[in-house]
Order: sequence, then structure tokens, then C-alpha cells
Amino acid sequence: MKKNFKILLLGATAAVLSGTFASCEKDKTGDGSSTDARYQAILTQYVDATVVPTYKALAEAALEMRAANETLKNNPTDAAMQAASDAWMKARVQWELSEAFLFGPVGEDAFDIDGHIDSWPLELEAITTSIANGGDVTGSSAWSELDAEVIGFHTTEYLLYRDGQSRPVADLSQAELKYLTAATDALVWDCVLAYVAWVGEENVAADIKTVFNENANVVAELNSKSTYKNFGASLKNATGKYEGKFASALSEISDGAADIADEVGATKIAEPFETGKVEEVESWYSWHSLDDYQNNIKSIKNAYYGGRDLSAPNSNSLSTFVAEKNATLDTQIKDKMADCLTKIAAIGTGNKSFYEVVRDQTNAEQVDAAVDACAELGALFKRISSEVIQ
Repeated sequence: MKKNFKILLLGATAAVLSGTFASCEKDKTGDGSSTDARYQAILTQYVDATVVPTYKALAEAALEMRAANETLKNNPTDAAMQAASDAWMKARVQWELSEAFLFGPVGEDAFDIDGHIDSWPLELEAITTSIANGGDVTGSSAWSELDAEVIGFHTTEYLLYRDGQSRPVADLSQAELKYLTAATDALVWDCVLAYVAWVGEENVAADIKTVFNENANVVAELNSKSTYKNFGASLKNATGKYEGKFASALSEISDGAADIADEVGATKIAEPFETGKVEEVESWYSWHSLDDYQNNIKSIKNAYYGGRDLSAPNSNSLSTFVAEKNATLDTQIKDKMADCLTKIAAIGTGNKSFYEVVRDQTNAEQVDAAVDACAELGALFKRISSEVIQ
């Protein structure tokens, strides 16, 4: 996710600085040691069993979303509208499951796919003005020229949903359908770019390769920053930006987990509740916010366990390594991930969406508990980088 105003970190500055100093001390590997080999095994498991399958699922779901929206545009029925909404939801879930690794190609230093695909609040006035003028924007111009706040997941969500429900198809104008398909094309190219950048164009299926090459600007973007081509191989082998420092590469896993834990608590939950502004709630048109936040925690678990939806950590996971070095810390992390899931779900006590919780300023106790749990989880993951990875 990328909120287009300042992120709060709820007092995490000291912990971040501590982790920064520690990282300066730990870049001592890269000499072919057994430690390097162990780190490489963990990184390989992480890339091959967590990151790449997640981005593959995201790219494939985005293509399903494109097909559903084209069908809706050409034959607007309530059934087609429901199918398009369901396809959006499927893609959305995969994106949220990727948020524990918002570095490398998706980060600001590379292609800022996170910012392009998931910025909010929306610039609704710009969107509605464009629609009022006929919605005649192309996918290529949407991807290359439009601001992030008028495309991406939340724009397509706004066009497909109201108050947590798929919109009646009769509510959509032809101009909205045009805008929806253009914004979806831009979204598809971002999802495909993330996947291709991580795995390498030569390693994706023919249909993904075809979509990637549809837009010359997307291809040029990847070619302009060769450091991020087949980034998964770079991370596994500690090449490119890592310069043979396997400790720095491995710290990406724990740092990415800490970052999203902090964001879920401080930015996604605490900030809109404190301001009472419903427009600051992520995914509030579909009322999918609490599911988003739980999927973010699941993305942390996937990264830590070295797979997707595992009931126990893989033998080459970061969790297994942490358990060997500090069993108490590993147990604390596992318990706190479960605690976060439980407490985020509890925000919806009374069958409320987070939109309703913010609007009505209810369930404050549950909100505070979830925010605290996320901050505690972030702090635990920061300890991996400073205390365990040497």
C-alpha cells in the first residue's frame, strides 16, 4: 500500500535507528562462508516459495480482472458486474499478500509499483471530471501519464463497489466502463511488471510475456533499470545492489515484515480512526479493509515461514533460522502474528466494517489493541535484523 501523505510510525524511531546501526555492523559475510550458504538457502526458499508464487498469482488474477471488465463493458449485466467485482477481489487479495516484500522492483527506488498501484485517498474530483468528459482515456495513457490517485486498485474498486456491495450495473455509465477498462489495463501492466522484474522475462509463461510486451513504455521502464531485472536471482545470490553481502540481502525479509506491520497499525488502522475521516480508510468502497489488513499479516507469516499458507515453517525459512539462534524470539513472533490476526478481526466486532468503525467512532478498545499488537510485531521483526543476522 502507499498512502499519499505522511506515514506515522508510533514511536518506532529508536528501534529503526538501532536496526540501522546494527546493519552497518553485520555486512561481514560474502566470503563464501557456511553462514553465507545458510543465508542463501533461506533467501532461495523465500524467493522461490513465497515471493515469486505470490506475484505470479497476482499477475494471473489481474488478467482475469481485465477479461471480466472487458466482458462487463461489452455486455453490461448484473451477472457480469458481479463477476468483475469478484475478479477485483481475487486480485486484491494477492496484492495484499505481497505487502511484506514491498522492496526491490515495487519500491520507490525502482519502479514504485506500490505507489502506482495502491495509492489512496483517491482524487475523486479528477476521476469524476474525466468520466463526465466521456472517460476517453486509454490504458497506455493511464499507465504513463495519469497520477497514481486516479488509477490503481482503489479507482477500480470505486467504480465496481458501493457500501461493500457490487454496484447494480444500471448505475454505471458507458463513460465509467471506459474508464474502468483503461484503469484496469494500467493495473494489469503494473502487476505483470512486478512479476517479470522478480523472475525474469525469460522465465514467465507466454501469455504473461505477451501482456508485458503490449506496452513499450512498460518494457522500457524495466530496461532502464537493469539492476531490477530478475531481481529474485539477485537477492538469492546477493549480487547487484547487495554486493555479495548476504546478511544485507537476508535482512530484506525481516525489514519488509517490520515495515508492513508498522504500516498496518500506524497508518492503515490508527490514523483514520484518530482523524475520523472515512476517506482515509483503505479499501472502504468494498468494505474489505479488515481483510486487507489481515492479509498483510498473512504476508508476513508467509515471508517468515518460507512459503504460502504453511502450517509450520519450512526448514530453510527465516523462522527456522531464528529459532536456532533465539527460540524465545521465534516463539514471540509466531504468537504475535496470531495475536495480530485475532485483534484486527476483533475491530469488526458487531459485524462492522472498518469504514463504519471509523465513521461511527466505535470499537475504540479493539482498535487500540490491534494497533498495539502490530507495533509489537514490528518491533520483534526489527530485532531479527539487529540481533540475529550477523
